[in-house]
Amino acid sequence: MIKTGTILAVLAIAIGLGPMAKPEAPRIEMVPVIINGRPLNVAPYEVSVAQWQLCVDAGACDDIMKPVARPELTPATGLNWFDADEFVQWYNATHTTAVRLPTVAEWSGLGGPMPRKKSKLLFDDPRLAWAATYGQMKSPGGPVRVQGAWSKSSSGIHDLDGNVWEWTASCIEGADPANCPAAHVVGAHDTILSVFVREPASGGCSSGAPPTHVGLRLVED
Repeated sequence: MIKTGTILAVLAIAIGLGPMAKPEAPRIEMVPVIINGRPLNVAPYEVSVAQWQLCVDAGACDDIMKPVARPELTPATGLNWFDADEFVQWYNATHTTAVRLPTVAEWSGLGGPMPRKKSKLLFDDPRLAWAATYGQMKSPGGPVRVQGAWSKSSSGIHDLDGNVWEWTASCIEGADPANCPAAHVVGAHDTILSVFVREPASGGCSSGAPPTHVGLRLVED
């Protein structure tokens, strides 16, 4: 028995429409907020495992997620900066509105946790500023929780105080953004992380896997 979808596809080709276009991936919900007097749309949750899998299925992202019981509610983690960038590029290629990673200043204006006590610097050489507190933060405790398990800000943004770090668009000060060696991550622990290249042959000192609790949240101008 011929399926209806097959018949429609054949008819579309026959009348000159070509192969039927694949449906657009579901849009990520956004919440309007005002940060420093400027409007910004912000995803109320971090990108989920299920949303990441859509990018994988499209061939635009690496299949690196471990199976979870609730992929539609579990934040996608274990991502390096390039993974986050690939997701953003894929999403923007399939939607009419463009998303991006937030800057540190924007994230700080979302109503996140109070500033943390500063760690003693390991180096005072400004060339090593990005690594001056590296490794001093405690590892996020416990497994990654489902969306909404942490607190909710007054503007409707969830889990800013959760145990998932979120990549930002802010490179370390003084570095070339086009060749950024380390970027700010924000969340339960705010710090600067190497961008982490998985291929040791090309990654140099930045090669290796990122911490398991690093994910991403998207914003939209």
